[in-house]
Amino acid sequence: MEYKPGIETVLERYRAFWRKDVYDRPPIRIRFPVPGEGEEEWTRACQNPVSYYAYWDNIMSCRTALADDDVPTATLDLGPAFMAGVMGCDVRFGYGSSWSEHPLEDWSDLAKLREHPIDDRNPWIVRLKEMIAYFTEQGEGKLAVGLANMMGPGDIMAALRGPTQLCIDFYTYPEEVKQLAQICTDAWIKVAKLQFDLIEPLEGGYCDNYDIWTPGRSCYFADDISALLSPETYREHLFAFDCQVAASLDNPWMHVHSGGVRLAPELIKIPGLMGIQVVNDYPAGPSLQEIVPLLKMIQKDHCLLLRKYPMEELRHILPQLSPEGLYIDTQCASLEEAQEILGWWETQAIW
Repeated sequence: MEYKPGIETVLERYRAFWRKDVYDRPPIRIRFPVPGEGEEEWTRACQNPVSYYAYWDNIMSCRTALADDDVPTATLDLGPAFMAGVMGCDVRFGYGSSWSEHPLEDWSDLAKLREHPIDDRNPWIVRLKEMIAYFTEQGEGKLAVGLANMMGPGDIMAALRGPTQLCIDFYTYPEEVKQLAQICTDAWIKVAKLQFDLIEPLEGGYCDNYDIWTPGRSCYFADDISALLSPETYREHLFAFDCQVAASLDNPWMHVHSGGVRLAPELIKIPGLMGIQVVNDYPAGPSLQEIVPLLKMIQKDHCLLLRKYPMEELRHILPQLSPEGLYIDTQCASLEEAQEILGWWETQAIW
């Protein structure tokens, strides 16, 4: 692979990681500023396949200067509102992200939503296929094509109803919520399958919008709404649907924010779940030190992925975690600092 000459070693680290083992060290991704990468640049670039591929190609070519475990990927990521768009929501782009209007105002529209096309009649599916074709052609031999950010059933529901309204719905319209959850789950599985069928796998696995390689027809699904829910509410209204998503994947894993990691005792009960990614929300969420007991709980039987925590914080809690089944996605201010972090990481005796 042109943008990662050492890709075989990188993939061996991932294979060991997903087995809750260590190849030579745990995999680490270190993000540093790259010219041409940013919120405004992303917002402009993602509007068409040509400019979007050029955006990723520039970033991945710049990242060749660092031999971390980032898998060079041109991702189909259209922001967290991608599946909302697929489901018929009006989507806006800006500030390096996307968000949607909440069109499902009347439960009588559920029947119409159930028949919403997820095929070539859907402009978002057409857009997705166009990106896959162009990225595959342009990136051959240079990088992988990564799956879109599809969030999860609960987050798609929140996009359709609005997060505040959905939280009320859990109590006032439990049967309608169940129907909506099934519609969103079926849509998620269908869009994931479409991508697995069209994207060329990398050594028997697939990459995502975090440039993480997972073996088999696999990727993560998200549960951002978990930050708003009690364990009881999650268990009653969303657990079964997350189980369906997990069952549709060979090696599923989850993305949650630190404000939602308190649901870990429920999430680790999902059959077949391989791991949980915890994203730093501090100060809106708990500090890293505060959630160490939950991280250790996750690591007992699952892989743990930590994202957006600076290395100076990670160094304080790493001795409390196992290197087996550990993945770090951190950030710093420059390539030089990233090289220093990588050098430190590669010489740790605890591996």
